[in-house]
Amino acid sequence: MVGYRAPRHPQVEHLARRQTLAARLVGLLILWILLVALVLVAERAIPDEHLPWKPLSVIDPVGAATKAKAARTGQDVAACRAVLAKGGLAYQIAPETEDGFCSVKDAIQFTGGMAPLAPTDAVMTCKQALAVAIWERQVVQTAAFETLGQAVVAVEHFGSFSCRRIYNQQAGPPSEHASANALDVSGFRLADGQVVRLKDHWDDPGPKGVFLRQVRDGACKVFLTTLSPDYNDAHLDHFHLDMGGRPLCA
Repeated sequence: MVGYRAPRHPQVEHLARRQTLAARLVGLLILWILLVALVLVAERAIPDEHLPWKPLSVIDPVGAATKAKAARTGQDVAACRAVLAKGGLAYQIAPETEDGFCSVKDAIQFTGGMAPLAPTDAVMTCKQALAVAIWERQVVQTAAFETLGQAVVAVEHFGSFSCRRIYNQQAGPPSEHASANALDVSGFRLADGQVVRLKDHWDDPGPKGVFLRQVRDGACKVFLTTLSPDYNDAHLDHFHLDMGGRPLCA
């Protein structure tokens, strides 16, 4: 017995294919229109610091896109330096050096425009310096005024460039300090002369301890890696902040 085979209608099939294609194109067009509409709404309603396609600015508050934009901008040395200059940060170019696995390239030293680093000779890659500048302006100073009622006039640190491996081990991967891509912050000097230090005030239940946790939490929104006393005993007296390590906030 021969099975029944429905008759073909080439014209109907051709029309159906054209209608299917037209429906897909219309659907795609509607999606693009919706996407453009969403972008236009975002441009008007959402602050720049939350939009990844907006240029990075040191004067913008820290937002959802700040870390990604800082990491991206930092990859272009010219663009990085331009953002610093536009934000009023003064700096000088640091000489390049290379010694085995340690190197300093495209680095700068701040000379003005923010609370000075103490000591003042901290050499950092531009992407690290950019993150430090954003953090100092938008996180540290904001937290200092809100919680301590005064400005931070100096950021104390243990150093930026150091030719060594992680935890000073004899073998293993180089530290981010080996390429001047990190800063170890130990404390904050206030306008009234007080110094808030991690070794003394991290567990302080009062405003100083609150302030230190605010600046740690804010650092996590700017730097790729932020390590604090909560991470391990090696960081009981400082924050490790870098723009080259693995994403980590602790």
